[in-house]
Amino acid sequence: MSSEARLSVEVPGAPQEVAAKVEQVLLAERCTITQRFPEALAVNFTTRKTLLSWELEGQIVVSPSGTGSRVDLALNTHHNRPTAVMDGAKNAKSAKKLMEKITAAI
Repeated sequence: MSSEARLSVEVPGAPQEVAAKVEQVLLAERCTITQRFPEALAVNFTTRKTLLSWELEGQIVVSPSGTGSRVDLALNTHHNRPTAVMDGAKNAKSAKKLMEKITAAI
């Protein structure tokens, strides 16, 4: 069973502007950007480890949509960390919080 959490949201604004805002939010959340794909407006990142949770790996892709831009977020347990039964629920909660911060910044 996969513990990956996926969320998508439509936001106003040009894809390049939205992608820049997404990166600002990731850096404000002290995430490590591991790979950038500027031509695809995508970024791979790792969240920071906290007292209660291991790092998570994620990818955000920004694409044009009819109303502005679409932000797709995928978040999963880091590949070098042990998995747990509740990872799916924890990852979904973390993805929701991150997406809320992204939409608030845009």
